[in-house]
Amino acid sequence: MSDPAMLRLYHTGLIVNDLERAMKQMGGALGLQWAPPKESTTPLLGPDGLVGRHVRFTYSLQGPHFVELLEQIDAGPYVNLTGGRYIHHLGYYTEDLPGASAALEKQGYRRELSGDEEDGRITRAAFHYNDETPGMWIELVSHEIAAEIGDWIAESAAAAGIPYVSPFACRAGTPR
Repeated sequence: MSDPAMLRLYHTGLIVNDLERAMKQMGGALGLQWAPPKESTTPLLGPDGLVGRHVRFTYSLQGPHFVELLEQIDAGPYVNLTGGRYIHHLGYYTEDLPGASAALEKQGYRRELSGDEEDGRITRAAFHYNDETPGMWIELVSHEIAAEIGDWIAESAAAAGIPYVSPFACRAGTPR
């Protein structure tokens, strides 16, 4: 990337078959506690147009670097593109989603899924893939999504008595 400050790695997403079981097993093995699971049916824009996506997910309360667990209730949008994967994505926060997405495309990472476009600009999140790194997407998350996720993890961590360190609080070493 030409501007390393444009992106900030904050989580790794893993696909699991049973969210509660994975939370228990992984939490016990790694000493992690989890935010209360959420469910999303947000549609994603792919090569075949807008497709439905239905997932249940959670984030570790310990971080940063956070672990995201996703149970695919409808795996169609993911499986139809590149066969699906379990080590799913590296999640980066960006304050400039369209710019970061365009920069990844110039580096050979095609955009496969994204939030719907408004006025020709992608919104919320985008998933990019490169055949040279099979099995791993790069997820770009906009500041709007980052704020929602950060608030959810912070509230859940506070309720569990776990200190929360925001991965979104500073950019390029400068406190915000």
